[in-house]
Amino acid sequence: MRYCSVDMESCGLIADEHSLLEFGAVIDDLQNPLPIEELPKFHCYFLPVEGVYHGSPFALSMHPKIFRRIADREEGYNYYSPMKFGFAFKRFLIDNGYEAEHGRVTINAAGKNFGASDLQFFNKQTDLAKHVKIRHKILDPGPMFVTKDDEVLPGMEECLNRMGEEPVVAHTAVEDAIDVVKLVRYKMLGAV
Repeated sequence: MRYCSVDMESCGLIADEHSLLEFGAVIDDLQNPLPIEELPKFHCYFLPVEGVYHGSPFALSMHPKIFRRIADREEGYNYYSPMKFGFAFKRFLIDNGYEAEHGRVTINAAGKNFGASDLQFFNKQTDLAKHVKIRHKILDPGPMFVTKDDEVLPGMEECLNRMGEEPVVAHTAVEDAIDVVKLVRYKMLGAV
């Protein structure tokens, strides 16, 4: 199965109020697994709507490097307004073997809490749905790592710990998307 591990960073947890900040995606194919460093990756930062980011102090304080990079428009990175991001992501998918049908590319998505959280941000703040259709069943590593003793689904750090990796979540979009690929491969293939 080919899937796209996706992650985003935002300025808070409320999709109706808090701004998107960063997006990362990594394409993986469980039938033809490439080395992690060779997987196709898409990364971008979101430019603020009307020149202002909206968020909670805690979330804003987590991303000083990202804000500096955006403020300086550091070279080597992609910067999109939220309403132009979907088209750019679709182009990346097409460039990496996906086909568009009726103007949209359909993907299997993977991501920690993607369906319950991240997707809400994309549906409310971007043009993603116009260009990319995400299948309703989303691959989330949390349920893959649950044990009978858990009272809640494990978070990313605990999933990494149970896999035997150092349980440090980068909180950068591409690195977190790569962690999801590692977790999925570990459970589905028995190795990263």
